[in-house]
Amino acid sequence: MSELHTATHYQRSLYDATGGQASGVNVGAAVRMRGPVDPERIRIALDALTARHEALRTTLTRQDITGAPHQVIGSQPPLELREVSVLDADEDQREPACAALLQAELRRPFVLKDSPLARALLVTLADDDRVFAMIAHHAIMDGWSAGVIRDEFPHLYEYGTSATLPPPVLHLADYAAWEAELAGDPATQEHWRAALAGARPRLAFASDVPAVGAVARTTPHPLQLDRGPTLGALHPLMVEEQASPTAALLAALAASLSDHVTNERITFGVMRSNRQQRDVRGTVGFLAGHVPVTVDLSGDPTCATLVGRTADAYDRAISRPAPVSVLRAALPVTGRGPLFDVSLNYGHQQARHQAGVVVEGAGVTFSPFDLAHEEPTDHPWWDGASLLDFQISSDPAGRLSGTLVADAHMFGDSEASGFAGRFAAALRRFADRPRDRLSDLVAAKDPAP
Repeated sequence: MSELHTATHYQRSLYDATGGQASGVNVGAAVRMRGPVDPERIRIALDALTARHEALRTTLTRQDITGAPHQVIGSQPPLELREVSVLDADEDQREPACAALLQAELRRPFVLKDSPLARALLVTLADDDRVFAMIAHHAIMDGWSAGVIRDEFPHLYEYGTSATLPPPVLHLADYAAWEAELAGDPATQEHWRAALAGARPRLAFASDVPAVGAVARTTPHPLQLDRGPTLGALHPLMVEEQASPTAALLAALAASLSDHVTNERITFGVMRSNRQQRDVRGTVGFLAGHVPVTVDLSGDPTCATLVGRTADAYDRAISRPAPVSVLRAALPVTGRGPLFDVSLNYGHQQARHQAGVVVEGAGVTFSPFDLAHEEPTDHPWWDGASLLDFQISSDPAGRLSGTLVADAHMFGDSEASGFAGRFAAALRRFADRPRDRLSDLVAAKDPAP
């Protein structure tokens, strides 16, 4: 028996962008298993994951041509487990072959209308070395959810139907219902109309940069942060200005983009996990969403002053939930393209999710296997995409790493590398010379794209 539920705003945006057809905005979770792996245990663990998490049984549908898409939650259709081997490759090439295979699987689109939005894969590298991967469309899963799956899979593999994991308190459909109720609240609508009256979500680019097209080609570029400051180096500045890591990174990002700002302000979309409440930390689903933060660059502030301003703006922005449909109505954006030209997605990597961290169970060791987009993805614009999406993480030691996902139709490799390089340079300046002014950073920059 299937149940029909309200869709989230992002689900509706993705569905409407493609007409319910092929969409490759996917996310994955992968676990490497070493030891005497039992394929039957893997199938039992997969069935248990699907039973626990409604999102993995969710499809999208539109009942009539003018109606809004809805979520359909199936009872318990088992997800197919496709088994693939790379044993034909030379031993030292099997891991790269596995990674390439998973990359191809990550790019393979899902049909959004009335079709499964998750699939599972088991790759054999050797008799005692396998990788289990869950690939899902972003409509039903986010990066946090991938961590939930990586955490639960070893336990479900070991204990199967006897597993004692507590059931999720809330599911994606519950989140969608809460989001819809909040979006219809007049006080919420009025708050964001007032808060975004002076928002500046658009940047000014050079005349030779193409206009926003109908389709984005999201292309990852590494952010060279490994030689830059750690969060520890930024800590004195964050303490002085009572700023979170997100606010400090956002201030440096704003400074690096100051050449493209109009009216000395820029409004970023800052991605939040929306997992602050304990009840949703074990939920699989796309619960993350952008919060609009407007950074004021006026008056040639020092790096320290800019961090303080940004911290105040960020704290105000997160003080009230921001339904995406309300933001779309309140932001001064028209025509096709993203809600925000620039977004920041910062997260702190849990120690247990680092590569090399091993969990043991049933005679098998489990460790995370890196699975992130490395190739361009073409997709019509939807409300979760940006022209420049800075994705940054810190490890338990405070080391920063990240990726700039840029629209390749507008920015070539050299332009994207320029944005990435200027951000890294600004971050170093903020850590090393917090009393420098914005004009000092601008003077030190390479020419802007």
